[in-house]
Amino acid sequence: MKIGFIGLGRMGGNMVLNLIDHGHKVVVYNRTGSITRGFVRKGAVGSYSYSEMMGKLPKKKVVWMMVTASVVDKVIDDVLPLLNRGDVLIDGGNSYFKESVRRAKKVGKKGVHYLDVGTSGGVDGARHGACMMVGGNRKVFSEVEKLFRDMCVKDGYGYMGKRGSGHFVKMVHNGIEYGMMSAIGEGLEAVRKFSKGFGTDLKEVRKVYSHGSIIEGRLMGWADKGMGRSYYRRISGKVPRGETEGEMEELVKMADMPVLKTAVRERKKTRKKASEFGKIVSVMRNEFGGHGFSGKGK
Repeated sequence: MKIGFIGLGRMGGNMVLNLIDHGHKVVVYNRTGSITRGFVRKGAVGSYSYSEMMGKLPKKKVVWMMVTASVVDKVIDDVLPLLNRGDVLIDGGNSYFKESVRRAKKVGKKGVHYLDVGTSGGVDGARHGACMMVGGNRKVFSEVEKLFRDMCVKDGYGYMGKRGSGHFVKMVHNGIEYGMMSAIGEGLEAVRKFSKGFGTDLKEVRKVYSHGSIIEGRLMGWADKGMGRSYYRRISGKVPRGETEGEMEELVKMADMPVLKTAVRERKKTRKKASEFGKIVSVMRNEFGGHGFSGKGK
């Protein structure tokens, strides 16, 4: 399939390489031309304006946006006049589901189909096999399903329902993630607190937790990996406010999710008083998504 792809950041860039590996022709655009040229050297087709991108795509166009939620509307305003009835516009970023519903209605007035895709799996998943939750018209989903099949791990994608559902299900996924990260953070902090009395090596605990235990998983593995890196010592222990935190604050109002409510509160507490918990949560965020962290002296 030949597809247009807008946004070559940590997630988008790795998704493009994943698509190329699977034999897709990807016409890429990034607001920084040097980044675009870098992906041309890796096998993508470069474009340096939206109009140039459209000229390199087939008559029926599929365009994937992988940009921050704050600029999605701007991209749509720039791209929509260049699309025609029957074309498909995909938002694979962290958009709020109500905004996705509004955007789908907007582009639908021109006859353009809109799919909202919640994407999970972090940077490594984007490169080697992600997880995707797709909302929108089922028929359109079926028409481009090969994209999701090729970009995801086995059984790692699915049709979630009508417009907005992909990003809603992803929002709930993020809420679960917040709770799991908090549990790992507070648990490892508790072990550390009593480690001297028992003579316990926290590194050994992390290793065992990460291999064969009930709590084994990618987050536990990222915590173990990140806490063993040299940069861990530079983390201040203050969890930065992420792109999805506002959505989490909305979600706790929409549904009975006390674990999520506590997780959000605990993250906020670290911004007033840094903690080992904050360091552990920060290192997990950085390991799976390259989100960065608050370092000492910053």
